[in-house]
Amino acid sequence: MAHAVTFPTADNQRSRSTARPTGLRLTRRGRVVVLAFGLMVVLIAVLLSSALSAQADSTSRGPATSTVVVQAGESLWRIAQRIAPAADPRSVVTEIRDLNELGYRPVVVGQSLVVPLYAAA
Repeated sequence: MAHAVTFPTADNQRSRSTARPTGLRLTRRGRVVVLAFGLMVVLIAVLLSSALSAQADSTSRGPATSTVVVQAGESLWRIAQRIAPAADPRSVVTEIRDLNELGYRPVVVGQSLVVPLYAAA
């Protein structure tokens, strides 16, 4: 059985070189859809970034604070009484522990502690 073999000729070469590449071809409607999708992605990105920046601006910076240095013989209880004589020392000690992430560790001489400013005297 014989197979048909074609040899390159000038006519075959010309038709191959002018042939359009076969790839994705978008209609006018397809281009509009792709453009609309791209614009929608950009719009969502802008809205998300503005929402995140607005959330970051509106976050509370916490209570006003000051810094004290632990003196020899001082405990958190004494510091709380010194900086807020009119307040309940238990709540002030809790606040100092929370601000400094101390847990139940003792304080040491020379340690700097962040204390609530409203309580500083």
